[in-house]
Amino acid sequence: MIDDFVRDLDHLQKAESLIGRIWFKFQTRRFGLFVFGGLIAVFGLGMTNVAGFYALQESLGHSWAAGVIAIADFVLAAMIILAAGTSEPGPEIDLAYDARKMAIEAIHADARDLKSTFDTFGQEIRDVKDAVTGFVQDPMDAALQTLLVPAATSIIKGLRTKKDET
Repeated sequence: MIDDFVRDLDHLQKAESLIGRIWFKFQTRRFGLFVFGGLIAVFGLGMTNVAGFYALQESLGHSWAAGVIAIADFVLAAMIILAAGTSEPGPEIDLAYDARKMAIEAIHADARDLKSTFDTFGQEIRDVKDAVTGFVQDPMDAALQTLLVPAATSIIKGLRTKKDET
């Protein structure tokens, strides 16, 4: 009974650990995508600065090329940031949640069994205490109830069976 309880606690710990690893992996991946999108945005900002510089220095040529590259960088950064914002952990998280739920249910069942066992044990202790208290307070009455009454009952039954046989 206690072994089952400990086993179920171990299962719960493993499920919680699995959930933690899945979430950590997911958050790490998400953070990496955010950082990558931010880096591209920084490059886009740099290119925008270069494009503005070239636009002022030259009338049209190189600056428009740099401006188009900067806009493309911003679009790419926005797409990556949107992908990172909408990403979710895979289906393995549902399996981990199910394993945790089963472990918790098993622990609840084991706890109910342990409570029932301890309640029964407590009642037996109270019964023994009452018997000892009764014997200490009135030893003759206790001896009469536990020894004499059953002996007299069996003698009477024995006499009846002999009477019935004859």
